Amino acid sequence: MVSGNRDGVFRGREEEHELLSGVLDAGTGVVLVDGAAGTGKTRLLAEAAALAARRGFEVATARDELDQPFLLARLAERQPQRPTLVVLDDLHLAEPGTLAALRALLPGAAREKVVWLLARRRGEGADRLFAAAAARGAVRIELRPLTDDVVAGLVADLVGGAPDHDLRALASTARGNPAALIGLLTALSEDGQVQVSGGHASLRGDRSPRRTEALLRDRVCSLSGKTRHVLQVASVLGPRFEPGDLAEMLASSTAILLPALDEAIGAGVVTSLDDRLAFRHELVWRLVADSVPAPVRRALHREAGEMLLRRGDSAVTAAQHLLHGAQRGDVRSIDGLVAAAKAVLWNAPQAAAELAVRALELTDQASASLVHRTVVAARALTAAGRLTAAQALAQDALSRQVSPEPAAELRHCVATTTLLGAQHAESVEISETLLAEPGLLPELVPWVEITRMLALLGHDRRRAEELAGSVVRAHTGSPDDVLATALAVLAAIARDAGQPGAALELAREAAQSVTSYDLCAYPQLLLATLHSGLREFAEADSVVRRARSGPSSVVTKELMTSVVQARILLQAGRIEEASVEARAALSAAEETGHTALMAPALAVLAKVALHTGDLPAAIEHVERCRGRVPADGIIFSRAYYQWADVLVSYVGFGLDKALELLTDEYPGLVTSGLFAEEPRAAGWFVRRALEAGDERLAKVVVDRVERLAEENPGFRAVAAAALHARGLLDGDTSLVERASQQHRDLWARANAAEDLGVMLTESSDRAASVKALENALGLYREIGASRDSARVLGRLRKLGRRRRAEPVRPASGWSSLDDTERAIANLVAKGQTNRQISTQLFMSPHTVNFHLRKIFRKLGISSRVELVMRSRDDR
Repeated sequence: MVSGNRDGVFRGREEEHELLSGVLDAGTGVVLVDGAAGTGKTRLLAEAAALAARRGFEVATARDELDQPFLLARLAERQPQRPTLVVLDDLHLAEPGTLAALRALLPGAAREKVVWLLARRRGEGADRLFAAAAARGAVRIELRPLTDDVVAGLVADLVGGAPDHDLRALASTARGNPAALIGLLTALSEDGQVQVSGGHASLRGDRSPRRTEALLRDRVCSLSGKTRHVLQVASVLGPRFEPGDLAEMLASSTAILLPALDEAIGAGVVTSLDDRLAFRHELVWRLVADSVPAPVRRALHREAGEMLLRRGDSAVTAAQHLLHGAQRGDVRSIDGLVAAAKAVLWNAPQAAAELAVRALELTDQASASLVHRTVVAARALTAAGRLTAAQALAQDALSRQVSPEPAAELRHCVATTTLLGAQHAESVEISETLLAEPGLLPELVPWVEITRMLALLGHDRRRAEELAGSVVRAHTGSPDDVLATALAVLAAIARDAGQPGAALELAREAAQSVTSYDLCAYPQLLLATLHSGLREFAEADSVVRRARSGPSSVVTKELMTSVVQARILLQAGRIEEASVEARAALSAAEETGHTALMAPALAVLAKVALHTGDLPAAIEHVERCRGRVPADGIIFSRAYYQWADVLVSYVGFGLDKALELLTDEYPGLVTSGLFAEEPRAAGWFVRRALEAGDERLAKVVVDRVERLAEENPGFRAVAAAALHARGLLDGDTSLVERASQQHRDLWARANAAEDLGVMLTESSDRAASVKALENALGLYREIGASRDSARVLGRLRKLGRRRRAEPVRPASGWSSLDDTERAIANLVAKGQTNRQISTQLFMSPHTVNFHLRKIFRKLGISSRVELVMRSRDDR
């Protein structure tokens, strides 16, 4: 620990130091110092004595209050030979006789070269002496609490680094009292709670702060019994609380509580915010809360929750208390939990599940409300993505005798979980049985219908198309979610049939028809996949952004958004981000039982692995994906998965295996809608067909993509793919060159440039070939496709071209950050959260966090606070 000095001046007492210096310059006078315990009186007096001694003063001090009368007697008996400073501390403890002697001596001070420096604790004694001296013109110094900025500077001196917000908040509990602050920081240091990195200090939080807790506990225990009682009840209300709530809990009034609250504020335990009071630090709040016995704390939580419900306040706020305090059979409290679960079901499904499950646990098995609460819990668990638990709960309830209405809701829950678990046939059967039953709740009918259509899309396309078509034809009135789902189903079928124009129009109408936010955003996300497939990335990003920013936080929607975002990133050439997004989605899908969402993530990861040279991983992903494909076709087309399978088979097992797979397993692949979903696939299939000498297959591919381009003249990506395919088939380099210029994504431009380079090599135009191949290499490197880059480097070496290694970005420092990392760092420096940044930059919070870890590593830091400080320093 260091002293707390800065340039020889005690922090925060510069003005007082100057006043004392002025009196010493005059050589005579009286200075009165007032201050509470620990405010630095003794330190200030010592500073003054040292300064006086350096200026040639004789310094006379009393060792303690017992020595004070003897010092005064010695001064009265002799005439000072040179200027003298008389220092008397702790006069609030002085004997009456000493104070009387001082009152007699001070009037003559003006005639002598004597400076009197008198100090006391204000309000604890020596009032007459100080009043008399002040009346005769004595200089008064009152040592007030240090300001927040001075406290921050003192903390920096003591711990060796500028304190962050949390450390400053804890330091504020000392209320600007230097001694209390130094004691607190000493305890923190002994507890090993302070860590300093890059000139910045923060609390560790990973160790038990025993000495610090003991110090703070002593501070709380020094308060009056009434104030401690008030604080204990306040701690149950939370780290922040309203005085009115506290008064109601105590069956009192705010006016009556005012003295206790004043004492707590004065002690630095509580502070006043704009609209409420708050414990100064979480550590203080927890210490006070932990001092309340657990049974009493539970009872207080229950009373707080019931108070809020009685007043008609937010059920969610009340539920936070009822979770801790509700007891079995406590009907009012349990109903409060259920009401809160319903209130946050869509925007906070995890919290809703916790509330609903807790309510169910507290419900007696004989209660008439058991089934209703089971329904709420099953719905909440489904929204929270806990599909296995939701299905087990619903099926367990259905195994007992349940009345028709709640039974229908529970069966629909099972239909939903089986749909998301890729058990489409079972979901269809449950949904159709429900719809066939008389008396189905009118509000449940639309949701059962939606579930049936989506399940049929994954199980029986013909019936799905018939049902969706009949819904659209029969619909009258305003748009609704059933219409939105029917249009989305038709859009998916049109996509798979190679009708991108119709698919896009239907999907736009579907997205515009959505009326509620609990539909998991399927119509919107389907629209995003269509835009991205046609390489309309700005439009796709805009749709995903709106889906992410909606009020629903249902886990299914978030997972579906992640897999769609992953493929958009892959198609746009942002391969590393695509991998992060897909891995996060796959992990969550496996954990929550969303089997239907595993195939999309696996397909993206297979392509990432293939292009980055990890063939074993690509094969593993495709093998896992192959078992899921028959159960999908809802988010991405089946053709998309089939192409991934053929791609990996070609690289892993050779051309013959890939063509065998295409002929035997996927005979309709090249005539499907694949080339509108992945336009660059057309060129790939023509290359493979020509490589195998199969001109018939090459012509089939070219005819298909050219027909798509002719039927959909507005889609530039398809038109460029048609040019590319035709150029390859006819050996026309001018067409391939035009395609390389017109393609709308990095992958397709790189593929076309590579194809052009190969064709020019065969025509012996070496210079043009090298130029095209170097263009392809640059694009592959920009994407991060290491396997493709290696292939092109091999082609260049055969042409005798020794390509220089890719320029190496610095390994550390700001210059090591790429554009995306720099953009994220700038937004963090502006105080934005990961979710806010994800909205700004059209990526998920997972991807933002991935980039942040890279930024931290490159800059050698470990926290957002350090990033903010580094950003400011560098600017």
